[in-house]
Amino acid sequence: MSLQSLTRFFKGALAPDEQRTPQDRQEAQRTATAAILLDIAYADDSFSMAEETKLLAFLQEKFSVTEERARELVETADEMRSNTIDHWNLTNSIRSSSSLEQRIEIVKVMWRLVYSDDHIHQYENYLVRKMADLLGLEHHVMIAAKLAVQAELK
Repeated sequence: MSLQSLTRFFKGALAPDEQRTPQDRQEAQRTATAAILLDIAYADDSFSMAEETKLLAFLQEKFSVTEERARELVETADEMRSNTIDHWNLTNSIRSSSSLEQRIEIVKVMWRLVYSDDHIHQYENYLVRKMADLLGLEHHVMIAAKLAVQAELK
C-alpha cells in the first residue's frame, strides 16, 4: 500500500470542490467503494477466496481497471480499514459521485459478498443495512436489492 494511494484518496474525498480534479474524484470513489465492500467482506472476521474473487471482479467491471489495479484498490482499502474506517466519509464520497442505480448495484455487491460463504453473520446484515442507509437508500430499496441477489443465487 502506498502513501501516494492514501494521499490521492484523501485529496479526492476531503479537498474543497474547487481544488479537486476529476481524477481526484474518480480515485476517491474507487477507493471508497473498495473500502466499504472490503469492510463488508470482513464483517464475519474472515475474507474468503470467494469474497475476494467477487470483489475484484466487481471493481474491474465497475471501474474498467485491470486485475492488478483492482488489487491495488483492495490493498489501499485494507490499509485504511486496518487503521480506522470512517463509514460516513466513505459513503458520502460514493453518494456524491454515484447515481441511485450505481449505489443500488454497490449494495447488491455487498449482499453477494455476504452470501458468498453461504452463512450470514448477524454483523454482516447490520453493516449492509447501515451502509445502504449511509448511501442514501431507503430500507425498502435495500431489501429489494437483497431479494434480487437471493433470486440470482437460486
